[in-house]
Amino acid sequence: MKVILLEDVPRVGHEGEIVDVADGYLRNYLEPHKLAVKATRGAIRDLETRRSAIARRDDQKRVIAEQKAQELRKQRIVVRAPAGESGRLHGSVTTGQIAEAAEQQLSIILDRRDIDIPEPIREVGSYLIHARIYKSVQVELPVRVIALDADDERSVEEILQEVADEVAAEEAAAEAAEAEVSEESDEGSEE
Repeated sequence: MKVILLEDVPRVGHEGEIVDVADGYLRNYLEPHKLAVKATRGAIRDLETRRSAIARRDDQKRVIAEQKAQELRKQRIVVRAPAGESGRLHGSVTTGQIAEAAEQQLSIILDRRDIDIPEPIREVGSYLIHARIYKSVQVELPVRVIALDADDERSVEEILQEVADEVAAEEAAAEAAEAEVSEESDEGSEE
């Protein structure tokens, strides 16, 4: 059955779109929650008059999502997972674990289905994953996977601070190495 969405509905569509859904889904979920109406001629005429308002709201949501994406690029998500002595995980890190860690640490709700892990994460270390924030707004999120020890009583905040210190040290070392290389190239060009 064709319906007009009155609000964004995950995995169905966005506000103002006309989509096909099952009759029961419309009757039992979408209509009672005022998320959609049947796509009758009158409803379609009403939709046409509301198109500009819907486009404005969509632009506002996109701007907010882009700002959120800029903030998230500077953040790091830490996932704790059980691992063996060699740093190999018992299993792999899932999109659900990453979504849960993002919600706990960054207070952002990501749908696990909007997270893309290029290859399975099966070892302790740093990774870049992709997440869709809103429609076409995507962000690369740095994820740090650390071993979960049974006797480790540190809080998530302490672990995040430790990881931030490590990242700052790595960046400082990289900048120092880059400066050293540029000095050597300057000296070589003077001779």
